Amino acid sequence: MTADSGAPGPTASDELVAKAHELTPFLRSHSETSERERTLAPEVVTALRDAGFFRLTTPAKFGGHDLSLSAQVEVIAAVARGCASAGWVLAAEAASTMLVHIVSEAAMAEVFDGRPDTLMLSTAVDLTTATVTPTEGGFLVSGHCRFATGAEISDWALVTSLVFKAGDEDRVLSCVLPLSDVTVERTWNMSGMSGTGTHTIVLDNVFVPEHRTRQFIVSEVYASDEDERPSYFVRASLTTLAALVGAARGALDVVREKFSKDPAETDKPTDFRGAAAMESPGIRLWFAEAAHLIDSSMLHLMHAASRLDGVGYEEPVEWLERAELRMHASSSVRLAREGMEKLLDISGARGFALANPLQRYWRDLAVGSRHVSFHAPTALEDYSLALWGKRPSLVLI
Repeated sequence: MTADSGAPGPTASDELVAKAHELTPFLRSHSETSERERTLAPEVVTALRDAGFFRLTTPAKFGGHDLSLSAQVEVIAAVARGCASAGWVLAAEAASTMLVHIVSEAAMAEVFDGRPDTLMLSTAVDLTTATVTPTEGGFLVSGHCRFATGAEISDWALVTSLVFKAGDEDRVLSCVLPLSDVTVERTWNMSGMSGTGTHTIVLDNVFVPEHRTRQFIVSEVYASDEDERPSYFVRASLTTLAALVGAARGALDVVREKFSKDPAETDKPTDFRGAAAMESPGIRLWFAEAAHLIDSSMLHLMHAASRLDGVGYEEPVEWLERAELRMHASSSVRLAREGMEKLLDISGARGFALANPLQRYWRDLAVGSRHVSFHAPTALEDYSLALWGKRPSLVLI
């Protein structure tokens, strides 16, 4: 019989993070295939599903983990440590599942009851191509939806920004539909995050029943008074940020592994004096600074996520707090990039060899961190105005 230490046991998120770390070598080994095929490798999708990673925001009553935002970003960052594209897909899936909550309870049940591992995506329709026709029992919808992450591997999609007339009012429709109802155009050709498969999905007169839709009045959605917005606007950006921080951590792992090997058994990473690289105080200090920058990036992310733990998806977040959270996200991105640059500096030109996973992490971080959610100039502009109670020129979240 052993004594009870009184220490808390591992939580569900701890176990999921541990699973993600176990998968790191596997995910990294398939990252080149995912990049080349412009969609996650089937083996990766199966591994993520088997590990329970597609249940992060699925309601517990449907068999999901229903994790806090802090727990979500820890798991996503751990997955991205092995493959940034896999982390980004997981982040998009978690955010998309969260957004189904706001459509209807009936939609949630149809999508997830008995299928907790359903893979969701969410995307906005191109307004120039969209049509919405009310019909008996629902709507007929058409349009092209670009930037649909996981387009070829997802089961269901949440489509937003479908604007139509209802009497004298302009309304915007969000709807949930199975991917079997759409076609995919392979438009995703990027220098980074290629494995996310963020292609275009095309809706052609698809019938969506009423219970899988939610309508908003346009004048209310885009009201001039934006002092408060639902928390889901911020949550979605923080989950994708976790994939970027995870990519930086993955790069740190690659460099650590490279420089931990006996030079006699490798291609001899060296400093300019011909000594083993880690015998150089300068290189050790450069690596330490990179590690600190990337750790600081994670701290900004965790701080921002913790401020939304316990806040409901549709609970309002005030304008100043949103601006503060965006600045933490912006700082997290900046620090991750700075850490990555130092890792590239100490690795030298060999770090850019196509066979070296370091260059893939670098490209994935470079592209993913340019997502509109992390647009640093507007984040700083909004924050500088919010601190003084002045209206921002552009509010993204």
